Amino acid sequence: MCGIFGYINYKVPMTVRQIIDTMLLGLKKVEYRGYDSAGLCLDRLSASPSEQGNDRNANKEPLVIRSVGNIDALREKVFADPALSKGNLDVIVDHHVGIAHTRWATHGEVCEKNCHPQQSNDGAFSVVHNGMMTNHMTIKKMILKENGYTFSSNTDTEVIAVLAEYLYTKKGIHDFAQLTFHLTHLIEGAYALLIRSTHFPGELMACRRGSPLVIGIREVAEDGKVKEKRWSFNSDGKKSMEIFFASDSNSFAESTRNVVYLEDGDIAYYKDGVISFYSTMEMSQFAKEAEVSRVMQQLDVVLENLTKGQYPHFMLKEIYEQAESTERSMRGRVNFVTGRFSFGGFDERNVRSVLDSQRILLIACGTSLHSCMAVRPLFEELLRIPVGLENASDFVDRAPVIRRYDTCVFISQSGETADVLMALEACRAAGAICVGITNVVGSSVSRLTDFGVHLNAGMEVGVASTKAYTSQVVVLTLLALLLSKDSLPLRERREEIIQGLSELPAKITQTLQAVEAPISEIATLLKDETSLLVLGRGYDCATAMEAALKLKETTYIHTEGISFGELKHGSLALIDRNKRILAICSKDKYFEKCKTAIQQVSAREGRILTITNAEDTELSAACEKLIYVPMIVDCLQVILNVIPFQLLSYKIAVLRGNNVDCPRNLAKCVTVQ
Repeated sequence: MCGIFGYINYKVPMTVRQIIDTMLLGLKKVEYRGYDSAGLCLDRLSASPSEQGNDRNANKEPLVIRSVGNIDALREKVFADPALSKGNLDVIVDHHVGIAHTRWATHGEVCEKNCHPQQSNDGAFSVVHNGMMTNHMTIKKMILKENGYTFSSNTDTEVIAVLAEYLYTKKGIHDFAQLTFHLTHLIEGAYALLIRSTHFPGELMACRRGSPLVIGIREVAEDGKVKEKRWSFNSDGKKSMEIFFASDSNSFAESTRNVVYLEDGDIAYYKDGVISFYSTMEMSQFAKEAEVSRVMQQLDVVLENLTKGQYPHFMLKEIYEQAESTERSMRGRVNFVTGRFSFGGFDERNVRSVLDSQRILLIACGTSLHSCMAVRPLFEELLRIPVGLENASDFVDRAPVIRRYDTCVFISQSGETADVLMALEACRAAGAICVGITNVVGSSVSRLTDFGVHLNAGMEVGVASTKAYTSQVVVLTLLALLLSKDSLPLRERREEIIQGLSELPAKITQTLQAVEAPISEIATLLKDETSLLVLGRGYDCATAMEAALKLKETTYIHTEGISFGELKHGSLALIDRNKRILAICSKDKYFEKCKTAIQQVSAREGRILTITNAEDTELSAACEKLIYVPMIVDCLQVILNVIPFQLLSYKIAVLRGNNVDCPRNLAKCVTVQ
């Protein structure tokens, strides 16, 4: 759950200032993956001819700058560093390799000594790392300390850097690729690594196992213009180019659309303008036979998603984008006139294979799990196939029974959620049909599943998911409709849902307009609360869970989502005159039951604020305040009902002075277990 970024300019003259700005900008765009601390590693360059020598880069200890806090704090420290005086910043170099990192702490507390890049004892190896090394204590104790190595941090990453030094000095492995092969076979766990060394100036090793890593290539012509055509792998090293290494392709999307996604077990070796790819999956020793080819792809990303525009925070922008993002998730997939569906990943054979399954499992974590919870009743209603709901983090802790006639659907906004990938691995091994639903093209989920669907929600930057959630509900609803297209008894029900989908973007806009003022008032009312309950039933049980999660993530107020049906099984004991309760009471088949439960809470002096689409005097009498949203078909009402809670979470967080886009202790992409 960290962000890594590497940048190489090869035969592209740039000042040191330009190189640093490029690295900090790239790092800023992966900051959502972690923002406890940050750092970068550069060549130690000097404007003084007496200090340059024959080769400014060769065998010099690199300049490593680290800082607690976000990227802005790192920027301030970088440009205040004495080694980067004004003259040095203006030095022009035509070949440079730099690495950078923004951290979400997994091993070691948040302090400067634990920031990345981490270095070996002699300073010759510098490493940035996303992931968790599971055997670092064993290697630290049994190999490195026994050979006299010391450690200044509490991180697993420093163990990797020191282990590289051990392999070079004690084992005599003086070939960078061979050394990296040995290194990756000694360390266990998930990782994405960038390694540079003064022993191998101008070179870089990039390694991937279980954590995402993507390479972007930008070719520059002699006239300085960027070539837009697809790039070949520069086998002769003659082309001028810029190369980007990152956890997320959006970090360099403004510079290039040419990308290579590293596969699990891959090593990418950069030297003299040439990138070579090797797989460690089959071979434990470096050899020419380990070299593999990797496909260049064209990145498809909407650049305007990468800025906040007129909004003060990404989260607010993404809340207000939901009319557009849900429409985009439906575009080209449903014809509202004919009622026909078209999914690129679901041809007739794939549809039939799912329908022939004996069971469907929806597997996800967090917000994605709530989207599955919201749509499971519709799957059961339309398909009449047993549908299970699995929390991936619980799934991997058990020995669940998976068979080859199961269809397992994996939902992950990033496509890199560690627990989801572990569950996916188990289901693939069992021979189940694996379907992926993700918002990131080229992600691990999209590449490892048999077929799937892209959300098309647009990039989501805010750590607290909003538009990805509503797009997940839309796409899963479309999938249920596609799979039930041949069911004549369900024709009227399907037509009702399709009509609701056609109205959805406009209804989202109406909802935002309707709830803006009352939600602002309620946010002021609740900003000092220390504990809240959110109640829902039926489809809106998922809304209650998602609302509680949003409030916890952004406001830091303890909030629990509870089904109305569970209230009398213990939670009613929490109700008194001091307790604020948020409720959802939609005009559906559960309306009377929900209203009765609200009246029971009111009878115990609980103060209830309710989201509803119904004008009802009894409900109004039992509640402190009602917030009205438009009415839509029941299975899509969850989308309109969650929007007031998204806004409420945002507004309370702002009133409490919280960092809305980057809540404390959290990261957007959960790549560790």
